[in-house]
Amino acid sequence: MSFVLAALDNSASARAVLDAAMRIGRLTGTPVRAVYVRTDPLEPFDAVESTATRAQVPLRVVEGPLEPTLIAALGDPEVIVAAIGAWSGAARTEPYPTGHTARALLEHADKPVVVVPPATGSPGAIRRILLPLEGTEGSSRPVLERLLPLLADQVELVVLHVFTDATVPVMLDRPEYDIDILGREFLNRHFPDANRVELRTGSVVEQVAAVSADQRMDLIVLSWSQSPSPERASVVRGVLSGSALPVLLLPLASPGDASADGHAVGSVGPGTGPSRSEGRSGSPATR
Repeated sequence: MSFVLAALDNSASARAVLDAAMRIGRLTGTPVRAVYVRTDPLEPFDAVESTATRAQVPLRVVEGPLEPTLIAALGDPEVIVAAIGAWSGAARTEPYPTGHTARALLEHADKPVVVVPPATGSPGAIRRILLPLEGTEGSSRPVLERLLPLLADQVELVVLHVFTDATVPVMLDRPEYDIDILGREFLNRHFPDANRVELRTGSVVEQVAAVSADQRMDLIVLSWSQSPSPERASVVRGVLSGSALPVLLLPLASPGDASADGHAVGSVGPGTGPSRSEGRSGSPATR
């Protein structure tokens, strides 16, 4: 039977990770199971066990090296999504926006992974999902193929497209009317299953944060190439660095496949187009 896997540790973020996994479980209509990797046979795990027991989630304790053991657990064919904390109890010392364990899992997993920040948002049901799309088949396809089949609950899917200097419309004769047409055309071409689209200008990372907060999103969905190189997946790194929401990452290609070349959803670059007036709620807007 399919299930959502919550990767727990002994840090204070374990509860947030389990909450996020349970929300994903309700979203996908699947149960949740937890796993804890015990790297030392004498290491106590009472706190983790208590967290799982209070949530009525089965906990499996396995021994072995942390990262390879977690990657193997995610390889279970019944796992459809995994949830892991962005950081363990260790201090943030590396420039990457997650800890070493989460990074290893993200770079090697062939399944969707939810990265949960320590101070995540409301534990309520996921009702609004933000989908930043760059407007290419390569960025839209993973969402269509890997996200939509997971959804068992009714949600509002909001697409965000951020124009860059190179892609911002040069002239809008009738701004509100033309923007509405642009929005409908974008959805029809790239994501017809979405409820609506937000068209913005500026920094992709900043606009993801702004729309997430302004419109009270519950989850951000990004795809990425699983490449650790600094020049790739800049949007993924930026969003993970500052997001207060769980971020669901969809592998764009097989792990290690360089052909993906960092096409993170929304990775159109840090555009700095001119500010435009914000549209009304529920209709395409640029700013």
